[in-house]
Amino acid sequence: MEETRKKAEYRSSIRSKTLIKRALLELMQEKAFESISVSDIVRKADINRGTFYAHFKSPHDVLFKIQDDMFSELTTLLNRYTPDEVMRDPQPIFRQISEFLISDIAYYRMLFKVAGIHEYLSNNKDKIFSYFMSSNLLSQISDKGMRKNLIALIDFWLCGIFDVYYDSVLEKIPLRLDEVPSFCSRVVSLSSKGSLEFLEVFSRP
Repeated sequence: MEETRKKAEYRSSIRSKTLIKRALLELMQEKAFESISVSDIVRKADINRGTFYAHFKSPHDVLFKIQDDMFSELTTLLNRYTPDEVMRDPQPIFRQISEFLISDIAYYRMLFKVAGIHEYLSNNKDKIFSYFMSSNLLSQISDKGMRKNLIALIDFWLCGIFDVYYDSVLEKIPLRLDEVPSFCSRVVSLSSKGSLEFLEVFSRP
């Protein structure tokens, strides 16, 4: 009985948090974030103030949680693979990212429309970049010039892939989210095929 009650409370908590987060994103499509109050959120979410304060301190707290949840989920997906596995065959992780975004596309489309979200995600790209810096491939390269250029190539991949996903979610490009994994995998494959030979030539004075 106690276990059943705890499960019910947990489901209720998840539901309330979801309603609050969606309400904030919907409001941010209508007006500036700084003008959104707790009263606006609880009215939009159809909950009481007590429920809001049971989970969040302020609208800023809600926005931070929305951003942090998304990035944490993407990081969890990435950590299922080693950097070398991703570099050898990136399509599985790209496919999981697309499935994650498609699973609630309306929500993520609202989030990506929020002012500042692009900058937030770009700033957090450093964490993903650090993940790739642990690649065995990098450790095998002793030539400083080649190593420097491979790091730049990885950064080039991350920036491009990030923007393709971002623009696909917002429908700024005709590429659908379910088509992004194949496209990005081909780009990485073509640019990395023979990359060591390319980098060796490119790194010469």
